[in-house]
Amino acid sequence: MRSDLANVEGVSDIQTDIKKRSCQFKLANKNLDLKAKLEEFVTQGNDHLKNFEIVTH
Repeated sequence: MRSDLANVEGVSDIQTDIKKRSCQFKLANKNLDLKAKLEEFVTQGNDHLKNFEIVTH
C-alpha cells in the first residue's frame, strides 16, 4: 500500500498502521480523484487496498 501511494504525485507523509489496517497521508492535489486511483491499484493486484474506505480530516 505504502509503495503504491508513494508513486502518486502529491502524496506525502505516509503513515501506516498495520494492526488497525489504516493509512494516513497528506494529499497536495485536491483535484486528484483519489478513489479512482486506489481502485486502479486494486485492479492491478494490490489486495491490501481491497474494500478501502476514504476518511478525511
